[in-house]
Amino acid sequence: MGYYFSISGVWGWESANISRKEMWDRILWFLNKVLPVAEENGIKMVAHPDDPPMPELRSSARLFYSIAEYGKLLEISNSPSNGFELCMGTLQEMKDGDVLQTLDRYSALGKIGYIDFRNVKGKVPYYREVFVDEEDLDMAAAIRILKKNDYPGILIPDPSPAMTCDAPWHASMAYAMGYMKALIDTI
Repeated sequence: MGYYFSISGVWGWESANISRKEMWDRILWFLNKVLPVAEENGIKMVAHPDDPPMPELRSSARLFYSIAEYGKLLEISNSPSNGFELCMGTLQEMKDGDVLQTLDRYSALGKIGYIDFRNVKGKVPYYREVFVDEEDLDMAAAIRILKKNDYPGILIPDPSPAMTCDAPWHASMAYAMGYMKALIDTI
């Protein structure tokens, strides 16, 4: 089971300037308190990358805005309870790194709690949500990587563009789920 956590301290419309050092201090404090309890109870803590992946938002530094910075989360602790909620679309929005290489590395290490199976076109600040079978990411290659590494987790069809019909969200999710199922069955 995975839980999201936020260490930004930025809620609502107003915020104070918070440095990257303070953000790292906060996450270290948080993980030092929570990871032992998570381990005791068989819980895997997973962190979502910053979305949108920008180094600063509302005058506060962000920690997981690049693949290199996101990887630092696992350097904090080698606890089996410390891991990623790997959002493929958010990683694709980032200006650095290779999503498939990142997926391969961390799925092989067993550090991914679950995956948002999502595709985007473009990079920050010019990107947009697209259907799972469009554009920048090779989703079939992602499934091959997960099969090779015996990934035991789940894939979530994260946001897809709404369709023009009576149930736009449901139709979009059905499309994504069907595509994911077809890839899994084929590969």
